[in-house]
Amino acid sequence: MSTESSVEKPAQRVAIKGASLRLGEGEEALEGCRCPDCGDTFYPPRTVCLSCYHEGLDRVALSRCGALHTFTIARMALPGAFVKAPYVIAQVQLPEGVIIPTVLDDVDPESVQIGMELEIVIEKAMSDAEGNDVMAFKFRPLKGGAA
Repeated sequence: MSTESSVEKPAQRVAIKGASLRLGEGEEALEGCRCPDCGDTFYPPRTVCLSCYHEGLDRVALSRCGALHTFTIARMALPGAFVKAPYVIAQVQLPEGVIIPTVLDDVDPESVQIGMELEIVIEKAMSDAEGNDVMAFKFRPLKGGAA
């Protein structure tokens, strides 16, 4: 008789490679870092401040809303891409001053305008070999006005 349990381990939520995400308890967000000396903020997180060269930066959750800094419309998708063409490749500026490269979702590419208010969306992109939910982020137009 086998003593092994057939209880499966629940799926973990992990960030897609290259993304720094704060997942789990509380509000999900991008995770950046802030210099305790000069106050500059960076994404992705780093260990040395690019402004004052202080080592040992503090991890911080970044704002969930920002404004469209610049964009281009991709009219063809690469094979295996998670998005369907046409789609918007964008840079979003957060209130902390960092600029996040991303794609836009839930928007007509022809209606996109510099300065439009956007909010982050964190969602499952796929499952990995261990059965974990691999989470990715993108931005969409802000629903319901200013944050």
